Amino acid sequence: MSVIEEPVPPPPITPGVARALSPLVRRIACEGEDGEPGLNTYLIGIDEIVIIDPGPEDEGHLDVLCGCGGDRIRWIVLTDTDAGYSAAAQELKKRTGAELIAPAGFDGADDVLGDGYKIDATEFRITAVASDDGSDGRFSFVLEQERTLLAGDHVDESGAPEGLPEKVKSYRIKSIAPGHGQYIENASSVL
Repeated sequence: MSVIEEPVPPPPITPGVARALSPLVRRIACEGEDGEPGLNTYLIGIDEIVIIDPGPEDEGHLDVLCGCGGDRIRWIVLTDTDAGYSAAAQELKKRTGAELIAPAGFDGADDVLGDGYKIDATEFRITAVASDDGSDGRFSFVLEQERTLLAGDHVDESGAPEGLPEKVKSYRIKSIAPGHGQYIENASSVL
């Protein structure tokens, strides 16, 4: 008789604590309301780091990001320009000297983020994928080496916006790192 093993649930998300999700991806959740986990901020890379969604301007969260990435933080990018995702971008840029890459019109950006924008680091490449034509300032990012979609709140367990699955089809996405909640190991269940 064979035993069917139940999948092991992921450990709970603890705000302010870095968690390695893969060899190149770490997640640090902001503290949300009532101490619950808020927005997920992602650190991609080891030798050179890109921060995706630095989050709200919260000194404690910024201290954790700088403590985990330090002088290796080279780039800051946003999945959304709403303050909940981006308010800490300017302060993080000041603290680290990182290049801020944001949609057109975002105050203090060093470069304009657009559909297909690439960041080539020493050990990875990420490519920006606009949710539509890019004019709404909403982006996801593909970490090509791990076939991971860093989706902000544009994709979650309930699905993806129309058109996005087709735009990322050629990357053969395996996993999804959402803006809130747990890492999604099986992207095909969503895309």
